[in-house]
Amino acid sequence: MGYHHGDLRAALIDAGTELVAEGGLAALSVAEAARRTGVSAAAPYRHFPGRQEFAIAVAARAAQDLYAAMRDAADAAGDDPAEAIAAAAQAYVRFAGVRRAGFDVVFAPELRGVHDEELRDAGRAVSDIVLLRAIDATGGDATAAVEFVPQFMVVVHGAASMHRIGIFTDLDAAARVAADTIRRLLRGDA
Repeated sequence: MGYHHGDLRAALIDAGTELVAEGGLAALSVAEAARRTGVSAAAPYRHFPGRQEFAIAVAARAAQDLYAAMRDAADAAGDDPAEAIAAAAQAYVRFAGVRRAGFDVVFAPELRGVHDEELRDAGRAVSDIVLLRAIDATGGDATAAVEFVPQFMVVVHGAASMHRIGIFTDLDAAARVAADTIRRLLRGDA
């Protein structure tokens, strides 16, 4: 990768994102990110006082990237809110399968309860993709839409987990199962 007098913070986060994709959250290392970026081991500490702050920044980036993937898929699905949510489900499963970020960083146990505005806003944006469309899909029933969001998360996490442990060997098949399940939940026949 290498850093060349640009945005060191962003370059370090890019390196951290690569580390997580390669080996999960356990592989996230400030020192390794510095090495990959081509800076001294001390340089990252100007931006991240410790590993947790680095993990928060990588998680926020992952959530932003997840949001973009889900938003793009939902927008491409057209005006039907159920189809948009199903497309967002597929995007989530694919993102988690390829980037591992949905499991290893965004929802890392060590980041629960952390108060970081950027991470909070990125997580809220991911939820809003589903929530706002679920309000439309339920005919404006905000309570039903709010209750649907955790169901969505269970389905997409479940499908992505099953891919990750090898039950679904085909990532696209896992994504299709998630989308089909979301459609059935929204229609009320699940």
